[in-house]
Amino acid sequence: MAEKYVIVSGKGGVGKSTIAMLLGKSLARAGKRILLIDADISLGSLELLFPEKSENIFHWGDVMTGRVDKMSALRMDKNFMLLTAPPTFRPYGQPERFAELVHSYNDVADIILIDAPAGIGDGMKLAAAPAEKALVIGVPDEVSVHGALKAGYTVTHLKESGPKQARLIINRFRRKAVRKCRQFNIDKVIDSTGVRLIGIIPEDKNLWYFGTGGLLLKKNSPALEAGDRIAYRLLGQNIPLDLEELK
Repeated sequence: MAEKYVIVSGKGGVGKSTIAMLLGKSLARAGKRILLIDADISLGSLELLFPEKSENIFHWGDVMTGRVDKMSALRMDKNFMLLTAPPTFRPYGQPERFAELVHSYNDVADIILIDAPAGIGDGMKLAAAPAEKALVIGVPDEVSVHGALKAGYTVTHLKESGPKQARLIINRFRRKAVRKCRQFNIDKVIDSTGVRLIGIIPEDKNLWYFGTGGLLLKKNSPALEAGDRIAYRLLGQNIPLDLEELK
């Protein structure tokens, strides 16, 4: 049975999809079979960041409707797989059918990451339906933290299905900005969102280039190292949360 995470944010532009790809690659390097599913119907773009470029035109809506089998729709890079989003919400926007589709890949992957659309609307609820856990992405400013609060609460209080546990990833953290009171400090973000912290990704221009052009991250990239630490925590390793990791 694959472990399933939905990756959410209350606000767009916080780096959610980039972090989804970053974590997928980190977990794959750790030896796990990873399936990353783009659930951002009509606006999905993870194929642009995927390391293996493909001419595959199929998406998970094609699998849902029986147009192709579940393996033919995948894009693959060794043990890292991607399933892209359909271009329209209808007729694919039913949480129960989406959950059934995701569960059909239990024999293919060890971990399934579902990249939800930003916000707390029907798209996020669809993406969360098959997941046991949620990763809430936020940057340490007032607007993003407010959105993370809403997303974290909503995703863990879905009535019929969805994750019952959420963990927070703080993205684009800058110590200098905190000292100058231009960003919230870590305690303020945690207290304001009410979500337990699992990792902090420092501001890293390499991650921006990775997110806009699919370029490979340098081995000494602070964001890459932070992503690896979060991945190992997801795998159950005791990696301390230490501010020294932000140097």
